[in-house]
Amino acid sequence: MNADQHMKVAMWHMEQARLHINNDTHKCGCPPNEHDQKAIDAVEAGMLKIEEEVSCSTS
Repeated sequence: MNADQHMKVAMWHMEQARLHINNDTHKCGCPPNEHDQKAIDAVEAGMLKIEEEVSCSTS
């Protein structure tokens, strides 16, 4: 994906998060995939300097 596509995906995820927070009935129940879990783990570990991924990390 290019930077613009990443921003669009991030915007979609932010809106989903906002809906989840503001509406207790809006729940998808989807487990995070391996790539998403990597991001979750990094944020929860307090990783403030996230390194740029320059190749697909899902393969």
